[in-house]
Amino acid sequence: MSFQQGLSGLNASAKSLDAIGNNIANSSTAGFKGANARFSDVFAASLAGAGSSQVGIGTNLASVFQQFTQGNITSTNNPLDLAINGGGFFRVSDDVTPATGNVAYTRNGQFSVNKDGYIVTSAGLYLTGIQADPVSGIVPTSGQAGAIRLDSSLIDPNATTESDIQLNLDSRSRPPTNGATPSTVTGTAIPGTLVITAANNTLALTIDGVGPRNIDIPAATYANTAALAAAVETAINADATFVASGVAVDVSTNSSGQVVITNRSGGTLGTQGTGSTIVLGAGDGQANLLGAPTPVAGTDTFDPTDPLSYTTSTAQTVYDTLGNPHSMSLYFVKTSQANVWQVYVSLDSGTPTTAQNLSFDQSGNLVTVMPLTQNFTLLNGAANLNYTLDLTGSTQFGTSFGVNTLTQDGYTSGRLSGISVGDDGTVQGRYSNGRTRDMGRLVLASFQNPNGLQNAGGNLWKESAESGQPVEGAPGQGNLGVIQASAVEDSNVDLTAELVNMITQQRAYQANSQTIKTQDQLLQTLVNLR
Repeated sequence: MSFQQGLSGLNASAKSLDAIGNNIANSSTAGFKGANARFSDVFAASLAGAGSSQVGIGTNLASVFQQFTQGNITSTNNPLDLAINGGGFFRVSDDVTPATGNVAYTRNGQFSVNKDGYIVTSAGLYLTGIQADPVSGIVPTSGQAGAIRLDSSLIDPNATTESDIQLNLDSRSRPPTNGATPSTVTGTAIPGTLVITAANNTLALTIDGVGPRNIDIPAATYANTAALAAAVETAINADATFVASGVAVDVSTNSSGQVVITNRSGGTLGTQGTGSTIVLGAGDGQANLLGAPTPVAGTDTFDPTDPLSYTTSTAQTVYDTLGNPHSMSLYFVKTSQANVWQVYVSLDSGTPTTAQNLSFDQSGNLVTVMPLTQNFTLLNGAANLNYTLDLTGSTQFGTSFGVNTLTQDGYTSGRLSGISVGDDGTVQGRYSNGRTRDMGRLVLASFQNPNGLQNAGGNLWKESAESGQPVEGAPGQGNLGVIQASAVEDSNVDLTAELVNMITQQRAYQANSQTIKTQDQLLQTLVNLR
């Protein structure tokens, strides 16, 4: 009688249950790859015969085969939790020096940063990759993989060298009232001034110290003195500033065909005569606008503290060589010359630069050659701030003023505030000044025969003769897979399948024990023969 078959069957079921138990125990281990026991039958060697006369003598454990299939990926809140979506292994080492470290491979991407700034596993092994140049932040395309270290030092400030602003200036705007010296007629009955500006048929009124207020008069009304008088009266009496100040006027024409503005309480405020822009016809009752108004030459009175001296403005922060921020203000002034504006620039509310012209074509596009050079003297120890102002793409359309883009290349110093890892394995630092810098790129490895890897425990595998040499590269290359940050790869163990397999092996174990019991009963029968 032979008990060998039953014993080998019991041993095989036990080995299979060991593999199943290990799978179940590691069902929550990140990056774990389940395994199953593989068996082969055993036949006794015989020189006398073969074929149908041979009887097997049991089974034998052939191998424990690991399943390197993709596990589910679960999101986490740790930016250094990394999952490989695809083939490949993380490359880790027990030394920061690439040439002397013992290298192992893992699918467990639960990493953290140690006290020295290196990215490490839970066991303290260093995650390896290609370190970026500490000055330029450029990651070499090739090189020997070593431990990746996060640089926590301050990032140097960078002085502004170029400011790019794209905006729209409202073509409907009028020159500021104090941008040139206009014609004036002084009122005779009450203190007040009537100012006829040099463009856009606008009356600029100051009455009893109230104003100045710009009163628009439609050009078509100049064809008739009565219509002109009515339009002027309506415009003045509808102005909220004058109404709130108690100003009310009557406007009429006199026997000479002139427009007369009178305070309703009595007294002539002002008369438009031949010294103003609008001139009446020779007694025929018709008011005629004689050509385009001509501005009266005067001294430029732009004052950044006086909003009435410029049309619109905007501001941008720029930086000096020490990283100190400065407020650059731009003031735009509509001139009386068609399609021409002026821009003044000041730093930290200081003295503005000399006006520079901005010319636009008939389609509203900027034609002035860009960029404009800006030079400012600083007193805080930094080098003088010299940069270019580029308004390319700015327009003069008939719509409200608005800034479309506002960029500049300067920044202050910054501290490391966070890190992120891209799908290509690039480790990038985020700084408190809004800048980012590449710190390195992970290296992944793949093997021709991953089942030939030597299992070293701790979710680690090591290279062996059966696995072949590793093929290393950046994530995304070949079959290495890509990186998913803030995520971990779960164990690929299917608990339901393992429980069913456990029941199956339990039945197999019971069946093998029955064969041994039967063999024992037969042997006992032979022993009891008389």
